[in-house]
This record gives sequence, C-alpha cells and structure tokens, in this order.
Amino acid sequence: MNNLIRVLFIEDDPDQIFLFGKVFDVRGLLTIAATDGVEALELALKDNPDIILLDVMLKNENGLDVMEKLKQRKETKDIPIFVFTNTDKKEYKDRAEKLGAEQYIIKSETIPQEMAERIKNFIENRKAKAHN
Repeated sequence: MNNLIRVLFIEDDPDQIFLFGKVFDVRGLLTIAATDGVEALELALKDNPDIILLDVMLKNENGLDVMEKLKQRKETKDIPIFVFTNTDKKEYKDRAEKLGAEQYIIKSETIPQEMAERIKNFIENRKAKAHN
C-alpha cells in the first residue's frame, strides 16, 4: 500500500468522486476525497497526498481560494496540484498558473483513464528527477 500514489481529489460532486475513484483504484492510485476547502486542508495535512486534483467550482467556494490556502502552508505548499474543472475561463487559468498549478485540465476533455495515466506519469517523472 505504501507504493500507491495518494491523490487528494477535491470535488463536490459525489458521482465524479465515485467514477474517478473506481478508475484510479484499478490503476494503483489511492483516492482521498474532500468535498470542500476545510476538509481539503485537513486531509492534505493528515494524509500527505502525492498530488492534489482540484475542482474550481465547489459549493460555496472557489477551488482556487482553497489552492491559495494550501500553497500558503509550509506543510502543503510543495504538493503538486492539477486543477481539474469544466471552467475554461482565462482568469481562472491565469490565477491557477500564478498560484503554481502544475496543469489546468478541462474535465469534459479528459476521461478517468487518461487522468490516471497523467497523474502516474507526472509522479513517476517527478520521482525520477528527485533521484537525479
């Protein structure tokens, strides 16, 4: 279990969490789900995920505000974040990039299997660079 890639999926749609969680599980990714910013911060601190998959449009808050809080804490600032949303607004993309998002991915253009592979490839490349 220690070699599983831990993904903190910050998403308020339980169907998305279920769908992506099932596919990720089959592909060796452990999904930890948070549905709001408070829960996301708690889980990021407690579970130390390898990567965060973050939706912009959350109930009652903007996911980029959550990202800003994660990037301000020393314990969570280095966790890579993929913004994963259906919001294709330039202002959101620009803010995500400014906050340090590794990737900005449009949900409707990405199937769960592709997302799992993107995450695995990113983490493997990151580990390989760390060892060089």
